[in-house]
Amino acid sequence: MKRILAAALVALPFAGFAATDDNLLTNGSFESNLLRNGSWSNFTSIEGWTVGSKGVEVRNNVSGSALDGHNFVELDTTGNSSISQSFATVAGYTYELSFSYANRSDNRGAVSNGIAWSVGSLSGTVGQNTTTSWTTYTTSFIGTGNPMTLTFAAIGRADSYGTSLDNVSLSVLSTVPEPQGYALMLAGLGTVGLLSRRRRRNV
Repeated sequence: MKRILAAALVALPFAGFAATDDNLLTNGSFESNLLRNGSWSNFTSIEGWTVGSKGVEVRNNVSGSALDGHNFVELDTTGNSSISQSFATVAGYTYELSFSYANRSDNRGAVSNGIAWSVGSLSGTVGQNTTTSWTTYTTSFIGTGNPMTLTFAAIGRADSYGTSLDNVSLSVLSTVPEPQGYALMLAGLGTVGLLSRRRRRNV
């Protein structure tokens, strides 16, 4: 019995581990705006995202093709623009962010333009001198327990030839037990110990 209790106590720190592929972001592949094949449009709003003052170009098989679904976006419209989305976090949880980017199929803007991204204290840039093939960037961060905001913004020369963005995903990579979870597990172990003692007395 002591060995069982000891093993259970050792396992407590890992009891809350979980991973999920569910995307915590809304409209991460930009499919909510319906476009016919071979068309594009500049939108001032798209589902789930806050759009910058210059709008966002949603494309369907124009100057490239989507990695996921039919649509992808470009943030250099009539000027450098941005999109952002806020989401709730749980303190101590590890989150994984991934997104894909590519240069236009005609290679315009390949050297001068790119995308700056940020979430919490993390930030970076991608896209300059990239290829026309999709590249996926992945990073992870720890939740604070407060809402956080993910932002993508066009950088470089505002010439309407920006880097393409698609397949933005945020998922829970791992979790830690809540305090009440520890309490329930300890209560369960206490019950097991009590039943074991009663069983020995009745033998």
